[in-house]
Amino acid sequence: MCELYCPVDALYVAPESDVTASVNEAELAQVGLLGSYREKIGWGHKRTSTAKADQTFQILKQMK
Repeated sequence: MCELYCPVDALYVAPESDVTASVNEAELAQVGLLGSYREKIGWGHKRTSTAKADQTFQILKQMK
């Protein structure tokens, strides 16, 4: 959630939380990973939310 709420896209959280990863900030910035999760889901100024495309609600509906 930290990456989502960072207003300046300055965070990157590696997807594999149980694996130790070495991080090079300059390299992350160069390849566009800083704030990339936030961008993909459409959070932030002048971005379009992707929530409507999320099909998780279909799974939850079937669980009822």
